[in-house]
Amino acid sequence: MKRSEAPARSRTRSRKKRILIFNFFAGILRRGIPLYVDNFCFALESNEIAYYQLRCPRCLRRLPRSVLNCLFVLFEQAVMPVAALWFDKAIYPYNSVAIVGVLSSRTAMVIHDLISSRGRNTAMSARYLQLTQAVFNWSRRDAIYVSQSTWRIAKRLRRFSKSPTFLFPNSFFGFMKLLSQPFPPRGDAVLLCSGWGKNKDVAGALRLYLESGLYRNRPLRILGMGGHTEIVDGFCADHPEVASRIVVLPPVDDREVVRTYETAAWTWVHSRAEGYGRSIAEARLCGSRVVASNIAAFREQADDATYLYLGLEEFMRAISCCEANSAAVSQRIPPEHQLLKTEIDRFIEFEG
Repeated sequence: MKRSEAPARSRTRSRKKRILIFNFFAGILRRGIPLYVDNFCFALESNEIAYYQLRCPRCLRRLPRSVLNCLFVLFEQAVMPVAALWFDKAIYPYNSVAIVGVLSSRTAMVIHDLISSRGRNTAMSARYLQLTQAVFNWSRRDAIYVSQSTWRIAKRLRRFSKSPTFLFPNSFFGFMKLLSQPFPPRGDAVLLCSGWGKNKDVAGALRLYLESGLYRNRPLRILGMGGHTEIVDGFCADHPEVASRIVVLPPVDDREVVRTYETAAWTWVHSRAEGYGRSIAEARLCGSRVVASNIAAFREQADDATYLYLGLEEFMRAISCCEANSAAVSQRIPPEHQLLKTEIDRFIEFEG
């Protein structure tokens, strides 16, 4: 477990409330939920609150992903509830929760999205989320949402309706520390923020890249694939005319992620469903214009330098508007930070 380094002046207050956070994939995954947790911990430190993270032991982190997924379930269901006995609050941030853990009023679950609840998803991981969320729904323990759009979806689906509700939005404390001042010159390539999950629809994005003719004017760099290049490789094999124009970036550290945003001609964020538009917010911090799918989570993040689309025709119009707005865009500071600090204080003082 990783312990926070609280300032000496805050030790007295920190002893009053201690939080345990289940962050199993920290040190294994660079983005996604581990990144959310790391930034959340920055906010805890600024609020002078002591926290610990329960992580996968270092000696196990190189095991195959299938084995790690099994260990995740073991740690979440067996280790976390026992460790939580010595803490005032126990936060489960992976859209799931320990079944035994919901017996305790200390337990809270973070809801990033409800994608697993839609349709007939029979994958083992989806069934695990559905089971633990059903138990959590019955328990009425604290529900933490990462965005207003996810909260609205949960209300529409009548999920967790009797749980005390908190809003812990994504934050960018670590990201902001790495920003260049001033920003470096922008390059010619478009940055596509994507992933290998079905909701990311990277194949659909590549079809838009081809059919819009964007490939003739702009090379494409893809961030977020985590080494899973099979879909992109297959597309390039079928369409050799674009193969030389596409580069899939390998997993990179946070500093290189920031640099990639800062030097992109503009940022493209394509997805069918999301709980939050983190990539849009990161692009805004880097002063980048954004072209993005017109979905609820992205509409929540959009501003005057964000161009939304549905389908090929709107995508081409969005590109045209984005390219026409060639003036430099200033950094846009996220409003989520102050909201997060306020909600943390409310959560700490709340007694379920």
